[in-house]
Amino acid sequence: MSESTFEKIMRRTGRKPSFCKCVKCKSQCSTPCLGTPEDIQKLVDAGFKDRLKATTWAAGIIMELIDEPINMVQATYDEEKKACTFFNNGLCELHDLGLKPTEGKLSYHTITKENYTPQKALSWNVAKEWIGFFDKK
Repeated sequence: MSESTFEKIMRRTGRKPSFCKCVKCKSQCSTPCLGTPEDIQKLVDAGFKDRLKATTWAAGIIMELIDEPINMVQATYDEEKKACTFFNNGLCELHDLGLKPTEGKLSYHTITKENYTPQKALSWNVAKEWIGFFDKK
């Protein structure tokens, strides 16, 4: 049986799914979590296409992992709420639907500057799943 994208990202990052609802974890929803192409397709199929947008991930340039931004589609940032479009009443509305993007499923408040490794970063491991994605279309 082949490894799923989610399993591959768990292996690469050493992360396991987290269900923490502490203030630190909820504060991460001030920025939409990144999803793989499979995650985003599930959101489209569930009728959330209007809450997604084309974007680019450029953090990898600063992290010296890539030379140019990666094109992707992700959840929108809600200017009014100052948070992810899916963050409502202090929680992610996608969680109970089983649709939370990979970065959100695996993110946890224990990562600090002292134990951060760019190659194991969730954002990088999700973003690189988008490399070449639009070339296949």
